[in-house]
Amino acid sequence: MEKPLILASKSAIRKKMLERANIPFEIIVSNADETPDLSKSFGEQLKEISMKKAKVVFEATVDRGERIIVAADQNIVFNNVMYGKPKSLDEARKLIKSMEGNNNIYAYVGNSIIYANGNTIIKVINNYDISRMRMDNISDKELEDYLTNQKPLTKCGGISIDDAKFLHLEEGRMSTACGMTIEYLQDLLSTF
Repeated sequence: MEKPLILASKSAIRKKMLERANIPFEIIVSNADETPDLSKSFGEQLKEISMKKAKVVFEATVDRGERIIVAADQNIVFNNVMYGKPKSLDEARKLIKSMEGNNNIYAYVGNSIIYANGNTIIKVINNYDISRMRMDNISDKELEDYLTNQKPLTKCGGISIDDAKFLHLEEGRMSTACGMTIEYLQDLLSTF
């Protein structure tokens, strides 16, 4: 039996991932506080933020019956510094240039899934996953083309493995590198 699925995100890549997997869903954007607890590890910070997003949507939909709420939060970690979305094209340009030729670029993703019925939570999945990526050396023209055409200000670290031909998966799951470890959701859905 198919359960209604709610994506607690306006992320274009997460939407695309669910569409590619042929999983029907609706979007309810969470307005959760995404301030990280800097006393925690990178993964624990993202795990906590993704759960905040999922809980906001859970509480907003308690008048519904059975449903599955999916939330995720991603950041790029490079040289032991966590990067969210750049604030300017210049910031994205500098960050991408600093990462070129490196094979230790990490995508950290916090994943949260709440399966609920009304105000009762039946199952919770809350974890984080890490993928390691490698970036080619790129020409100034390739970089400027990417900055002009791929909306880097909407992507953690200014990059997405989904549309940066110069970024490659080295270790871990491709879905994590993209921004949501969809396998956890697929495993849950396979139990119904």
